[in-house]
Amino acid sequence: MRHGTEHEGVQLYWLAQHVHLALYGNHAVLMDLRRNRYLAVQPAGRLAGWIGAWPLPATVPLGAPPAVLGRLLEHGMLVRDRGAGHGATPVVNVLPQRTLLEFDFDAPPRPSGRDLRRAAWACAAAGSALRLRPMSTVLEQFRQRRPADPRPQGQVDFARAQGLVRRFVHVRPWFYSARGACLLDSLALLTFLSAYDLHPHWVFGVRTAPFHAHCWVQDGEVLFNDVPDRVRQYSPILRI
Repeated sequence: MRHGTEHEGVQLYWLAQHVHLALYGNHAVLMDLRRNRYLAVQPAGRLAGWIGAWPLPATVPLGAPPAVLGRLLEHGMLVRDRGAGHGATPVVNVLPQRTLLEFDFDAPPRPSGRDLRRAAWACAAAGSALRLRPMSTVLEQFRQRRPADPRPQGQVDFARAQGLVRRFVHVRPWFYSARGACLLDSLALLTFLSAYDLHPHWVFGVRTAPFHAHCWVQDGEVLFNDVPDRVRQYSPILRI
């Protein structure tokens, strides 16, 4: 059985299943979930013609393989067999327009005992998962737990969701500080909401110059634990 695909005389490769792509300006950013690493390629068209379904045209005529191609192969980020990988298609995510982090200070949230118990459980479970398991395992287990969702984005009961988010944020400081803890905050909130049969999406994004990765909870155009002005600074690279 012959692996790989010939493309105009050039060996065509595919992204491994655990690798995801985002475009940000003139950079292509690859997220390697298995090693929990990112790799940025500039210019973004540098790998066009070498990786299947690359979203940009080649910036130079194809010749000798670029050195970065060898690095990607060495780290298992590329495969030669199309059936074992996927095309380099960036994730599609709705541009956020509003947030549930809008509080009425005249009507402070009143978490119930059940809210407090579920928040404590969600924070403990999320913290334990992130400490003890590889990120790829955490994401795959979250993907498997999340029910199949035939609804279009933006069909969550946002009035109900906002009440739950307000109560969660109110008790969150008892368990951790959300500052600089987007992974923990997003997974804890998603775990808490799942106890109430609410299942928004976990979205990851990147930016460059300087490089930074971020994640947040979102459904449709609505953010659950962030604000649009900040999230719009990132290009989405993974959405579960």
